Amino acid sequence: MDMPCVRVRRTGERWGVTQKGTDWFLAEFTVWQDAIDYARGVAVTAENAIVEGEDFQGRVALRQMFSRDAKGIVRVSSLG
Repeated sequence: MDMPCVRVRRTGERWGVTQKGTDWFLAEFTVWQDAIDYARGVAVTAENAIVEGEDFQGRVALRQMFSRDAKGIVRVSSLG
């Protein structure tokens, strides 16, 4: 199963939130943490999703998997 991946990356002076496979941004933020919070919100609304956050150099600094169980509880796992 291919999980959607919501990614935060630098776009000029701002942080853009995009979904892998698309060429457009869902939202842009001045502060990295705000972009990560938004990406996590997008992931929570999905059945299952991965959130990746890049640092200033474009390296993945954060990777989390969001999944929802049969009772509707959202589980978050940090990925190496």
